[in-house]
Amino acid sequence: MALRQYLNDKGIFDVSFGRIAKPAPLPRHEDIDHQSWPADDHDHSGTAASKTNRVKSTHRQIAVIGGGLSGICSAYFLAAKGYEVAVIERRAHVAEEATFGDSGLLAPGAAMPLTLPGGMATFACRFKEEPRVLVASGTDLGRRRWMRQTRQAQQQHFAENKLNLSRLSAYGQSQTLQLQAHYNMEHENSTGVFHLFREPAEAARMVQMQEAAQQCEYKHQGLDTAAMRTLEPAFSSETTLAGALYYPDDMAGNCVLFAKQMRNAAQQLGVSFHFDSTITAIRAEFGGRVALEVQSPQLASQLTVDAVVVAAGMSCAPLLQPLATDLPLRALQSYSALVPVKNPDDAPRMALFDDSYKVAMTRLGGRIRITGLLGFVPPSQTIPPKALRNLLKIAGDYYPNAANYNQAHFWSNTMALLPHGLPLFGPTRHGNIFVNVGHGATGWAASVGSARLLSDLVAGDQPEIPVDGFLPGQVLA
Repeated sequence: MALRQYLNDKGIFDVSFGRIAKPAPLPRHEDIDHQSWPADDHDHSGTAASKTNRVKSTHRQIAVIGGGLSGICSAYFLAAKGYEVAVIERRAHVAEEATFGDSGLLAPGAAMPLTLPGGMATFACRFKEEPRVLVASGTDLGRRRWMRQTRQAQQQHFAENKLNLSRLSAYGQSQTLQLQAHYNMEHENSTGVFHLFREPAEAARMVQMQEAAQQCEYKHQGLDTAAMRTLEPAFSSETTLAGALYYPDDMAGNCVLFAKQMRNAAQQLGVSFHFDSTITAIRAEFGGRVALEVQSPQLASQLTVDAVVVAAGMSCAPLLQPLATDLPLRALQSYSALVPVKNPDDAPRMALFDDSYKVAMTRLGGRIRITGLLGFVPPSQTIPPKALRNLLKIAGDYYPNAANYNQAHFWSNTMALLPHGLPLFGPTRHGNIFVNVGHGATGWAASVGSARLLSDLVAGDQPEIPVDGFLPGQVLA
């Protein structure tokens, strides 16, 4: 029995509009006809050709390009509205690229639009041993132009962008907690996040950040070092801070674990996943269909679907550029370290975000994860020594005795960012070709929120919160 018909028979489905009626309860595990799921790469019944036929069999099919958190959640929420969804991912598993480099912050309060030091300060970072931004040597006019656009957004629209991002992230945090509870997911969540500012120029934005939190009715509190130590006795920083905010309802956890469990939840709703498969081109077909050119050991070389969601990080730009959608994405490197806790009494219970270095510290049981430090440098198998030193320096500034920092495991990830540092989601110039990209290293909550709102836009439903400031037609204009 098809999922659509099954949900209709259960009274969950609104036949007249082809989507779940409001209010829309999450489908229960026992309410899904498992025999109707589209086959994916881990269903070994039948040939590759028969799998392809089943992927292409039902009307209102949507392909989601990208198996990171935003792609997985987009697929989940679309399937919950009754669409038949296939996720196409170029890697062998989900969450292997930008999601793997997520900081683990689930933090509407600390969520920030991208901010950069001034032009001269950024240039000087090339020559510092502890730079706040890593910048490759040589002249790169595209990078310079992109940074200038970032600073313009920072100077002219910071308050507006911060409010929009906090609202989206609060919505995404709420959705995340509902999903974790509904599916009884494993998690490593902690509550409470410190947002720290080393420089007076950075602390000057605290007023706008507090205003955004107040408008979102989000708890927040300005702190000095003594007050921080009252809340977090292990905090022993001797570093001079220009300011600090505390968000008691901000959270941190294991984003990759959540993404993998969301894949399982999506599969329960019939979403199929196809790995080692690369979309090389998207074409808008006459009659409102979309053709995908595919390189895959499982799928046909061309698929035709009703709609497509492009959630593929930096690959979004070349895929959408021929469709008159130019995305000003920039590939930035983010660096991570995982260290074992040495002294539990000296280790953090709550997460923190260092605004100056864009570095987050989160506790994951017996480990501490340190993530951030933007790198305007090419991706490399070798992590720059400055990045290694900086991550451990920042951790040592705040919790010097917490971990065996000499046993750190390091890695880097590439993330796609837009100049204003906000995600972009919604329809492109073609009404059945959608995009969901640009969430950044602290974008867990925003990824979930944007995926839910995107599913509303695809279905023609009224989003539960405003989407102004995130739609391609607005931002790219």
